[in-house]
Amino acid sequence: MKFQKIQTLILAAFLTTSAVAFSFTAEETLDAFIRPHPEADIWAKLLPGEEVNLEVRTESGWLGFDPGVAQAANTCSFRYRWLPPGATTVSTGELPVVWAPTLYVSYAMTQVETPVYAGQDTTSTPLAVIPANSAVSIVGISVTWFRIDMSDSPENIDIQGWILSESVSIN
Repeated sequence: MKFQKIQTLILAAFLTTSAVAFSFTAEETLDAFIRPHPEADIWAKLLPGEEVNLEVRTESGWLGFDPGVAQAANTCSFRYRWLPPGATTVSTGELPVVWAPTLYVSYAMTQVETPVYAGQDTTSTPLAVIPANSAVSIVGISVTWFRIDMSDSPENIDIQGWILSESVSIN
């Protein structure tokens, strides 16, 4: 029941996220970042006159847009590129707020539902299931397993456990 509730919340967030967008045209050259943080790598520079559709925002005010080019297997907030707070004077308060990944943390991105185990054993009962198209922070590595922390994820639940490394991609 708990996992169904989490999946329902994530689906609702996805539907809300895809419903609102604001067209933004750069008035001056503006850095677009890979992650929503001023020390993150710069993905590209928006030149004056370039337009993007702002789709989401973080709690700290970073503005996310879909770059419109293949981004490997990026899911959830990793699929966006980010403009810093204050990049526009247009009100973006109606944009949905999304989880923001922490700078310098590696994340396991899921393409399918991924079980989280208490130990490195697929025969045990899962502690949780990471939804498809989500991400969780990686806090340890053991040959074919990742130790993960779901408190640093869109799910934001206090569970640490193990997932098979072959079932995810890394960002």
